[in-house]
Amino acid sequence: MGAMDLKKHLDRAEQALSRGQADFAIELCDQVLDFAPGDANAAGLLARALVSLKPKGGLLGKLGAGPSSLGARLSRMTKNPDGEARQLRRAFIKNPANFQKGAAWADALERAGYAGAALEAFGALAEADSDCAKRASALAAAQGEVDRALEYLEKALAANPRDTEAVRMRKNLAAEQALSTKRYDQAESAQDVAYDPDAFLRAARGQDAPAPEEPEQPEA
Repeated sequence: MGAMDLKKHLDRAEQALSRGQADFAIELCDQVLDFAPGDANAAGLLARALVSLKPKGGLLGKLGAGPSSLGARLSRMTKNPDGEARQLRRAFIKNPANFQKGAAWADALERAGYAGAALEAFGALAEADSDCAKRASALAAAQGEVDRALEYLEKALAANPRDTEAVRMRKNLAAEQALSTKRYDQAESAQDVAYDPDAFLRAARGQDAPAPEEPEQPEA
């Protein structure tokens, strides 16, 4: 399957999903990922199609996920990251209502070295699962997409406003974003640390500054 064929498959999958034919979109994306397991567009589209299915998962959900999960464990034991990701993808396809299986697949993609595909998969799951939203945020931030990372954290906080981890992540990202763009007023920092990057980040993140050293006492 060449690059043009991959694009045609994904175009057809996108059209199928827009027409409500999620099962067909999933089949096409699965074929692409068999050939190119790290294709970010295919991973994101597959995850979106699976999330769009009804809770019972349509016809695909009736197949059961046991054999695929077992295959994933065997692939991990034999240090075959691509095989593990493939088996976990199949497990998620067979049980799309189980977002933990989707997260396991996305995690396997990241460990296999497909950070872009992992980001798209976690990102598609972000609307349905706050933990996936936080993973998507961390991946987006690592890839320099700070605005996107903040958007995922907003999704996590919409699901659970008291999520302290998401609050801390958002504060850290906002501070780093403000520092990189010199929008100091957006990070709740004090004016007297605005031109000291380390102090600026500590203040913006709400971290305490290091305690001043005690002056040495003169000998009696």
